[in-house]
Amino acid sequence: MVKDELDWKILELLQENARLSFAQIAREVGLSPSAVAERVQRMEDTELIMGYTANVDPTKLGWSLSAFIMMSVNRINFQPFTDSLDQYPEMVSCTRVTGKDCLIMKFHLKDSKHLEEVINRLAQHGDPTTLLILNELMQHGKVTMPI
Repeated sequence: MVKDELDWKILELLQENARLSFAQIAREVGLSPSAVAERVQRMEDTELIMGYTANVDPTKLGWSLSAFIMMSVNRINFQPFTDSLDQYPEMVSCTRVTGKDCLIMKFHLKDSKHLEEVINRLAQHGDPTTLLILNELMQHGKVTMPI
């Protein structure tokens, strides 16, 4: 839970750079490093902060193509399919949504042949629709204090 504006500022700073030390954050928000550590620990304990990650450029790993694949999966196939998501190492996210297509998945792929292989594997479980990503205009948006 966010307690006050100082918590919001700490969250904003960590979202910009999760490698900041408590001392660096403390200088920015006007608290002691131990007070910042306590606030961060509380936000971690309540799972407001769910973890820390490294953002990787997939193109530097040879994954030159990215795509969203939306998929309609019937009730009977839904659970077996979602149980098998770990069989798609190319998938970086999968979100259940409302509407005709019940899943939106994001993939990083080597090339169009790789995309075709993934689509063929997915088609065994439902009806995939593919959108190639031309450019990501915003990534890793931040949660900020409401106005």
